Amino acid sequence: MNKLLPAIVSDIDGVLIRGKSTIPNSDIVVQELLNCHYTNGEKHNIRIPFYLLTNGGGCTELEKANSLNRIMGSNFDRHHIFLNYTPLRPIMNEYQNKLILLCGAGHLTEIAKDCDLRYFYTIDEYSALFDQVEFKQYDDGVIRQYETDIKQRNMEQMKNQQIEAVFIVFDPIKWEESIQTICKLVKEKKDLPIYVVNNDVTYADNFKLPRLAFGTFTNALISILKKEYNINPNIIYYGKPSLNTYKYVQEYIHEKHDNIGNIYMIGDNPASDIRGANLIGWPSVLVRSGVFRGRDNDPQDPGKYVVTDLMDAYNKILQLEGLKVVQ
Repeated sequence: MNKLLPAIVSDIDGVLIRGKSTIPNSDIVVQELLNCHYTNGEKHNIRIPFYLLTNGGGCTELEKANSLNRIMGSNFDRHHIFLNYTPLRPIMNEYQNKLILLCGAGHLTEIAKDCDLRYFYTIDEYSALFDQVEFKQYDDGVIRQYETDIKQRNMEQMKNQQIEAVFIVFDPIKWEESIQTICKLVKEKKDLPIYVVNNDVTYADNFKLPRLAFGTFTNALISILKKEYNINPNIIYYGKPSLNTYKYVQEYIHEKHDNIGNIYMIGDNPASDIRGANLIGWPSVLVRSGVFRGRDNDPQDPGKYVVTDLMDAYNKILQLEGLKVVQ
């Protein structure tokens, strides 16, 4: 009987990089995992499946891989990357012939095309054309460009159709417009599905303290809909720590690789990376190189193992699995 082999899933920000800088030694670990073979004493050509799971987005998986490669000198491909909306691709496929609203910063049109979405408005397009915020100046040239873009997507047949779902695929920047527009749509259709892809309240970058993240927007939206309109919105959560996301990644790994045993999750955010791993039953490895800086374990969402950084996590996994790099 073949011995089961591990897979490794890692967060990006706070584990591999901080901002646009590589965390020391993380590039060495990445190079080994992407390019080396391992031995367990029985087999000598083992490859460890290695994937990245992030609540970041705003671009395609290929764009994210290329961005990481520029920072780290690595050779990630798009199939190594699970962005915040990647597990939503099967759901988006169900909306190919329906009208949807895409919200958030980043390259929304490119994301829509990469997901084969046909009929959509971006939040900027919809707000400017159908739901302008009072007292804001809307540039006529920008509005004409929106109209041209929409016409090129052959949206004529959707002119009088209702929005059937909202996908918030990256951190919204224009909160006032986004919240006003989504609230208006929810008032018209109280069970309107709203898919959100990042539940993090904080994340780590080059700033000394954790930054507020996407989850604060979702909390604000829910609060306003409840307080002002007495509506409990139909929020469908994806992104870490939701089981929807972890199940998608787990199924993908088992579909692509045989004889997988432990799937290790390496992360710096206890409430996101570690909570999701613990919920699904993966061994969780909490690092101190990002959001988490505690001396001991996190009391609310404890990692199974607590180490300093990615290098320590990698060595711990090799030790636990009885694996060595083939020189």
